[in-house]
Amino acid sequence: MLKFYFDKLAIRQKLYLMHLLVTGAAMLLVFALAITAQHLSFKHDLVDDLESHLSVIENNIGAAIAFEDQRSASETLNSLSLNTSIEHAYILLNDGSLFADYQSPAYMERNAKKSKNLLPLNGMIHLNRKILVNEVQVGTIHLDASLNKITDRIKIFSIVLLMAVFLAITLASIISRYLNRYITEPISYLEKLVGNITSKQDYTHRSSIQTQDEIGALSAGINNMLENITFRDAKLHEELEHRKEFQHKLDRLAYIDHQTDLPNRHAFAEHIDRLMRASSQDEGRFHLLLLDLDNFKTVNDTIGHGAGDILLRDCGKRLRSVLKHKDNIFRIGGDEFAITLVGRKPHEDVEKICQRITHALSQKFNIDNHEIFIGVSIGVIEYDNNYSKSSLIKNADVAMYWAKSDGKNTHKFYSKEIEAAKYHQQSLINGLQNALKNNELELYYQPIINVETGLTVGVEALLRWHHPSMGMINPTVFIPIAESTGLITPIGDWVINSALAQIKIWQERYNPNLFININISGRQFHDKQLVNKIRLSINQYMLDASTVNFELTESILMDDVDKTVGILNALKKIGSSISIDDFGTGHSSMNYLKQFPVKALKIDQSFVQGLPQDKVDCAIIESIFALAKSLELAVVAEGVETEQQLDFLKAHHCTKVQGHLFSPAIPADQVEKLFPESR
Repeated sequence: MLKFYFDKLAIRQKLYLMHLLVTGAAMLLVFALAITAQHLSFKHDLVDDLESHLSVIENNIGAAIAFEDQRSASETLNSLSLNTSIEHAYILLNDGSLFADYQSPAYMERNAKKSKNLLPLNGMIHLNRKILVNEVQVGTIHLDASLNKITDRIKIFSIVLLMAVFLAITLASIISRYLNRYITEPISYLEKLVGNITSKQDYTHRSSIQTQDEIGALSAGINNMLENITFRDAKLHEELEHRKEFQHKLDRLAYIDHQTDLPNRHAFAEHIDRLMRASSQDEGRFHLLLLDLDNFKTVNDTIGHGAGDILLRDCGKRLRSVLKHKDNIFRIGGDEFAITLVGRKPHEDVEKICQRITHALSQKFNIDNHEIFIGVSIGVIEYDNNYSKSSLIKNADVAMYWAKSDGKNTHKFYSKEIEAAKYHQQSLINGLQNALKNNELELYYQPIINVETGLTVGVEALLRWHHPSMGMINPTVFIPIAESTGLITPIGDWVINSALAQIKIWQERYNPNLFININISGRQFHDKQLVNKIRLSINQYMLDASTVNFELTESILMDDVDKTVGILNALKKIGSSISIDDFGTGHSSMNYLKQFPVKALKIDQSFVQGLPQDKVDCAIIESIFALAKSLELAVVAEGVETEQQLDFLKAHHCTKVQGHLFSPAIPADQVEKLFPESR
């Protein structure tokens, strides 16, 4: 309400009112400070006076207390009657008894009338002091004084001060009225000028600059404004064009990926929303394809991120080349792309499009003098009205995950079967988390046979999982899950410890030279504590480390060669040996094989199964034997199932084999029947 009336006042009235309020507030503050300071001064003087009286009484009353002379003490207290501010003084002995007492007439009068204000807290000062005789307290003197004199003096001082304040405010008001004209008159002039310009639309008028202050600057500003109006009108169209261009650039930054020049994730989200809103019409039906480049990280890590950026751009170009104009391509992050195929399309047509995409991206890329080969995993889903945007994208992502799990560089359509497989996998993950705790894991052992003697000389430890409801789970199913979830590390530790405990029992019971082979997974191999854990377990069971061997696949060894060599040398230093498992299925080279301190090559069973009829398998195995001989490595053949296979391996001087011809992987209690001493 006050602001409403204040806003309606003229500037001169506002200035006058503000000056009056500021002056009044300042005077009020000065008045309050002066009264407060004067009151404190008067009170301080009174306290000093009372302290002096206490000092005199203390010096004179000690002897009276010592001689129990109450009359003399009372006479001493009665001398306080000369100070009219002191209303009550009394002496208390150490036991709390009253020794002497003085009461002023005013105090006794109020006491007689039983006044409730006998000792008003805000009108009295109470002081006390210990009475010492030979530095021993014999009592306490108490003194109450009235503040009435101070109050009377403050009243007089306030009246005089109020008169001075009133005169000061009156004088300030007169001066303010006079000085305000120097501010209000130039403003009134500007008001009339602006009114004339507005009413007549005559921009030739100019303001005369009457002062050199802000009002003068305002007058100059008005003149500049009038001079620039015509110029600004001419520039307005140009400015609007610039704004349109800038808005276009902003839209491009918000919706276009600068590396590939494709629409980005933000544009993808809005595009999906538009397609879903149009789903009631035929053109609203669409397929969503989510693409993830295979081995893109390897390109970044080996050639560099610059090459990776070029690869992404080239992938975008190839995708545009194999799709129709109305199909939309998006880069939604990292090495992921999205494609929408608008309109109803038969399943076969979508299959062909996926095949064209796969073929286009699997062709060689030439970047920075490097020949690069990648693949693409595609998840496909057809939209229907039962999907929300999040469920649509999530299910396409699930399909893409299964395409990648199925060997990469392929595509998968989302289906209920994939959803069921996803649910099954999650059940396995949940079960695997408790498998160790619930004693569901067990080690089976497959004998390793000396070809010349036919005797069991060692075993390979193989992990098995007895699921409480699903039964025996294939290791090829749950080992990758353990790898991806990180559970492989505690499970691998359990395998090493359990296998070493078992081989120790068999060595003591049957043959001290029995050896055991233990498989190490990729994630487990890169555990920084792996070598130390193995060393501790070997020492714990007091094993000869040369009887403890570890098997690793070629892909694990080739992941980080320098790091791999360091870990293998650390295992060799312990005394254990290394075998390359599934040899021939990976991508190891002669150069790297020479660097690795390995002891044996294990021929993958896929090559053994074709012996001796398959000439290609025979040639591969013969080349492996030749390679092993040149590198002075032992050879162990896996998957031997027939006498013909065994004869072929014997003829090529294979010294150790394992396979169903001799025994599958079996529990520990059954393995014991195969040891020589138990026959």
